[in-house]
Amino acid sequence: MQKNTTLTKFNKIFPWYSGLSGDLLFWIAIDTLFLSVVKNFNSSQIVSLTSVSLLTCILLQMPLLKVIKKIGNTNSVRLGSLLLLVSSLLLTFGQNYITIALGKVVYEIAFTFQNMVNAILKNNLELQNRSDEYIKIKTKSNTVYATATMIISFIASPIFNLNNYLPMFGCIFFCFICFILSFFMIDFSNYNNVKTENKTKVKMHYSRLIIVLLVSYGLFYPIVNSGQSNGKLFIQQELLLDFNVEKTALIIGFILSISRIVRVISNISFNKIHNKYKEKVGVILPILLLLSIILMIIGSFIEFSLIVKFSIMSLGYIIILFIRDPFKVYMQDLALRNICKESQQTLLTTMELYRKIVRAIMSLSFTMILVNNPMIAVIAILLILSIVEILIGIKLYKLVLERKVIKNEKYINYGNR
Repeated sequence: MQKNTTLTKFNKIFPWYSGLSGDLLFWIAIDTLFLSVVKNFNSSQIVSLTSVSLLTCILLQMPLLKVIKKIGNTNSVRLGSLLLLVSSLLLTFGQNYITIALGKVVYEIAFTFQNMVNAILKNNLELQNRSDEYIKIKTKSNTVYATATMIISFIASPIFNLNNYLPMFGCIFFCFICFILSFFMIDFSNYNNVKTENKTKVKMHYSRLIIVLLVSYGLFYPIVNSGQSNGKLFIQQELLLDFNVEKTALIIGFILSISRIVRVISNISFNKIHNKYKEKVGVILPILLLLSIILMIIGSFIEFSLIVKFSIMSLGYIIILFIRDPFKVYMQDLALRNICKESQQTLLTTMELYRKIVRAIMSLSFTMILVNNPMIAVIAILLILSIVEILIGIKLYKLVLERKVIKNEKYINYGNR
């Protein structure tokens, strides 16, 4: 009875914990502004922080996985939440580049540990015979995150103008709240700590489905990340050709506000979309990704109407925000459905490792390309990669269907015995 009560409490708290700990709230809204105005960092230093933290985390990924296996899912989530709090303190009060860089490294490491909350959710839902509700509950948590970041996008700048440190105090406050909530994120299954429960070492089996899933996830998210950042810059460059800086800032702000609202809508509606299209979602979302990039490219060539030009480009950018969260939820659910419990920690960590490696490669490559080429060159490369992602998505869809057929045949054969 007590366990059921605790599980019910977990179900209620999870969307709030997962949503509010999805990133460093407030920091993501004013990070470059805070670093340049308060810390007096130049553009080169700000850009290098991401590369340093990302590459460091990639190198540490395997040692971090060993720690996760040793301490288990529950303690990993608590440690991840604590590290996010530490990161917010380092970023706020650090007075030199090394301290801020350390804060960014801790920030990246924190999410490696915190990612185990997805395994906890899946395991606890299965204990309640509710494993098919994973997408429903994860969508709720993404809605909390999208709503929080939308509100913050409206108030962060005015608060920053009142006092440069106020947004970061808000960041620290939310990190502290999430650290408290992390003590309710308990894995009640026998797979919280695989090493303890199983004395024999379990080696993860990379089936064709899992390999294609890793490739699809590892490529899709860097395209989305690059499409979001470079797409915004692409639109900004086109705006500056026709408007002054003040009008450009207002239009960009308006586009970002609309995109945040659309992101909330996508999370609210995704559960219904998934229930309708099921596994086809894995193909539909990459198609929408391709469409978003096509719209930005087409819009950039329109000359007869500025309204039409920037409406089309903005629609392309907004679509990226619409598909971002649903794809992650779907792929995590698909991964956890098709792997043994002993390999959950390894798979979730490997998915993030692939994403970070591809993201780092793309970031460095695009930086070199932009030295002598216009932004349209990068967008064109993203277009080609999006087509590749669709082909991978189709292959993944076929493998998922094959897996379902095999499972059904085994079930029928077992029933006829």
